[in-house]
This record gives sequence, structure tokens and C-alpha cells, in this order.
Amino acid sequence: MLEHQNIKPEPITKDDASWFQPLFKVCFDREELWSQHLGDNKYEAFHIDKQAFIFIYTVEDCTDLLTLGVHPAQRKKGFATALLKWVITKAPKAQRFFLDVECQNIAAIQLYKKIGFEFVSIRKRYYPQFSGPALDAFVMTYQKPLKTLS
Repeated sequence: MLEHQNIKPEPITKDDASWFQPLFKVCFDREELWSQHLGDNKYEAFHIDKQAFIFIYTVEDCTDLLTLGVHPAQRKKGFATALLKWVITKAPKAQRFFLDVECQNIAAIQLYKKIGFEFVSIRKRYYPQFSGPALDAFVMTYQKPLKTLS
């Protein structure tokens, strides 16, 4: 397992497309669309050792976790947990986080619940498929604990 306290994800920039595009493809078995947003002030992307990545979008005090991927050979080693905890901790303005997760993605759902995300709703037919009907997604949210005055 990774030592979460020592993780310092690095930003992903437009110059990283040569390694990022193949990583996205191996994680999700489809071409990535997120590179076009790199450099856009609304979006931020971070990676750990070019093995895991996260894209986020923050508006005022809400952050949307747009996509999170880990190279298949590096899964179950703590990369996703480290990225999630780092984003939640290091997003100073964000108090609330949102994400969508495919209803059948049990491993991801368990991870999000472990971090403290809760179910909000279901988006019917949200994830299109190459063949067959689109898959439903859970919408989940996480609220940072309020700091108490001492």
C-alpha cells in the first residue's frame, strides 16, 4: 500500500498527452476526451507516478470528481484512495464533492463509501455502451466535516 501522507500528486498538463492518452485507454478501454480540457482554468488533473490520475472541476465550494483511473497492473495498491484523500484535503475552497459511478462498479462504490461518500440519486442510462443499453450511474456526494471552534 502507498503511504498516503507522503503522496504528492503532480499536475497533468497538455504536454503530458503522450503518456496520458495510453494510460486512459488501458484504464477504460476507450479513447480519452479529457486532454482537450488540460490548461482550461475550470479543470484540474493530477497523477501519481503516471500510474493513476484524477480530473476535477471546482466551482465555488463544490468539486466534481470527473474521472479517476488507475492502471490495471497497479490497482488495489492504494492509488485511488490516495488521490481521493489528497483532493479532498488539498481542495481548500471545496466543501462538497460530487461524483458519478457506474452502478455495477462495485470496487469503486466500496472505495467511495469507505472515504465517506453517500448516495444521492441514480442517473438512468448515463454511461453509453458500445453495444447494449446504457448503464445507470449512482450520484454520490461527500461533505467535508465542519471545523469546530475551540
